[in-house]
Amino acid sequence: MFGRAQSNSSPRKVQRSMSSHAGPTPFHRRVSYIPRDAREWRPQFKWHWYDNQGSYNQWFDWLPLWMRVGYWSPVAVLFIVGFYASMYRYKPSPLEFAITATDDVGFWADCAIFAWGIIVVVKARYSMGAIAGFWISYTGWSWGILTFRAGLEAAAKMLGPSRPELAAKLAVWGSSLRFPAAVAAFVTFTIWNFLLFPVIYFFSMPPGEKRQNFLKFNFGFFMTNIHGLNLPMAIVNNVW
Repeated sequence: MFGRAQSNSSPRKVQRSMSSHAGPTPFHRRVSYIPRDAREWRPQFKWHWYDNQGSYNQWFDWLPLWMRVGYWSPVAVLFIVGFYASMYRYKPSPLEFAITATDDVGFWADCAIFAWGIIVVVKARYSMGAIAGFWISYTGWSWGILTFRAGLEAAAKMLGPSRPELAAKLAVWGSSLRFPAAVAAFVTFTIWNFLLFPVIYFFSMPPGEKRQNFLKFNFGFFMTNIHGLNLPMAIVNNVW
């Protein structure tokens, strides 16, 4: 998941535990990816990749250091490799999907989801400034896969009569993303709304203005779409 940092927020220094094995890795650096004083198009919001002890905006200071910073667990690496390898190994063979007509409900649903997915990201880019961190988050991948799949399905149906070979390939690519899009949307919706949001709100945010700002941000246009409407959109995209 990801969050937004206001310009007046500055990560405070936290003492690193000498007994911890935490340290710089390819996924955690001691220095900033983006200089602190870098000028931005819209400076009111700023993405941070600082050495903040794994506590973005100090939201996760209440967690032990070893849970926030350190090397990747070999179990996590094996799981990621095994997950995608099994998806490829057990895919249907031959991988063929029928192309439906453009006058059905599914075509217009795909068009609407594809267009709305782009509109949400473009609006966020112009209203919030840089959102590069969104695309390296699980939420960003979930939204991107859902939008991309809807676009592929709509294009396949549109090109079916005139370019059947290309349409067949697009249909295969789009239908291959059906399960990943559905799972990613379900995981994003449930983990954020029923686990991360309550934990951050009640345990990480102090009562007062900071908690109210986080609540307002969570129910803003962008967050409501990527953490709330993503699951209904994925259901519609998968049913039709």
